[in-house]
Amino acid sequence: MSKLTVHDGGRGGDDLSARQRAILEMIRDWIDRQGIPPTYREIGQAMGIRSTNGVSDHVKALIRKGYLNRLGSGGRSLARSLVLTDKALAVTVGEEAVEDRDDLVDVPIYGRVAAGQPILAEENQMGSLKVDSCLLPRAGKTFALRVSGESMIDDGILDGDYIFVRKQLEVTDGEISVVMVDGEATVKRLFREGPRVRLQPANDTMDPIYLSAADVSAVDVLGVVVGVYRKLH
Repeated sequence: MSKLTVHDGGRGGDDLSARQRAILEMIRDWIDRQGIPPTYREIGQAMGIRSTNGVSDHVKALIRKGYLNRLGSGGRSLARSLVLTDKALAVTVGEEAVEDRDDLVDVPIYGRVAAGQPILAEENQMGSLKVDSCLLPRAGKTFALRVSGESMIDDGILDGDYIFVRKQLEVTDGEISVVMVDGEATVKRLFREGPRVRLQPANDTMDPIYLSAADVSAVDVLGVVVGVYRKLH
């Protein structure tokens, strides 16, 4: 994991217009809450920009100025591939940004487990990831799982990615959640619909999973996804 470096010697962002700075802050805050970048439509709705082309122009400017990068080749949701650069973090964290930070934390990685075994048991730990603490939520215990499959690709979560999960027993409708179903962990957006629960994939080729009232009692919520880690090489 690369260390955070301040590029401009100060708070940074002097080359940004007020609109670009506001959009950068919005993207940072969205990633903090949701664990993934917002889409162009979500950026436009939050910032009062009606045209996705208008949003695209601002995003391109932020990429050109070194505040955003784009991973991969794009696809159906270009904004989902956006990542904040060290330069952006230096702007958004303000006085907390210092050169060559060393406050790394170990996030335990857990893998798929057999039915009936607790996924977070110590014997199921498969190593750890070193991550700058500023990239993780301050509250709660965080662990990592490696993603297998393509059910969340439209939310920017790809096969082989590691997701950071904040351990909690309750999640809000629509949050990207990790739940145990039939003894295996799955990541989906969770919606409560009357007596049943819908686990919604972010892939147009896949159908949602519906759990009846009887099934829901056997489902364990492990936590909410707060970040994605991807190895490029």
